[in-house]
Amino acid sequence: MSAPPSEHPAVPETPINYRQLGLFCLLYFISFLATVGYTWLSWPLYIDAGITIIINVGLLVLVLRTYGAFLKQAWPAFRYHIGRHLALTFAWMIGLKIINAIVTAIVTAVSNTTAIPVVPPTPELLKSAFWLILSSAPGLLIAPFIEEIFFRHLLYYQWRGRKIAPVMFWLSATVFGLWHWSNVAGQWPQLIPYAVIGIFLALIYRHKHNIWYNIMTHFFYNLVAVVLLLILSLILFLR
Repeated sequence: MSAPPSEHPAVPETPINYRQLGLFCLLYFISFLATVGYTWLSWPLYIDAGITIIINVGLLVLVLRTYGAFLKQAWPAFRYHIGRHLALTFAWMIGLKIINAIVTAIVTAVSNTTAIPVVPPTPELLKSAFWLILSSAPGLLIAPFIEEIFFRHLLYYQWRGRKIAPVMFWLSATVFGLWHWSNVAGQWPQLIPYAVIGIFLALIYRHKHNIWYNIMTHFFYNLVAVVLLLILSLILFLR
């Protein structure tokens, strides 16, 4: 009988592929420009959502082609006792939701900003919001795969054991926060909760040494948000 895979596998330090890192940074910068295009260029909502989906699918294909073997290698350790591991990541997701709510409340009180701007719910706005959320849902659900590879693995974990590792830890969290600029209508203080989430996701990776814990925690986080937003927008749309 073969021994079960280690839940905390010893991951050897690997050389940094700067060409690969540069390519992902370039693509993410282009994606960032596209996601803020609605705010800066007044694009229609459906164009903004469509471009975001196309870019996310392209990044997902790139991640699977580039890191497919890496993800496959890490999977057996997560699959072993998968029920327990999924329950753990779901619990972490709930913890992140609570932390996000607390940090958002503090930031809102201190900065006098809101995460979501208050806009009168006109029928036209509700209809646009419903279709935007519906079209954005696929992108939100595949985002954990590409974001965890980029923000947690490329920008942080692969630098472990090097003197620059602490700098990359904080850089990855900061860039993760900035990446969600379009989520907060340009209100910069509201990026802090996203950066805090980035810190905790990096800590999960550092503790577990397995990217699948991050992917599933992030997936559950986005899944809950998508389901709640769809239910809310559908209720408002049908009123």
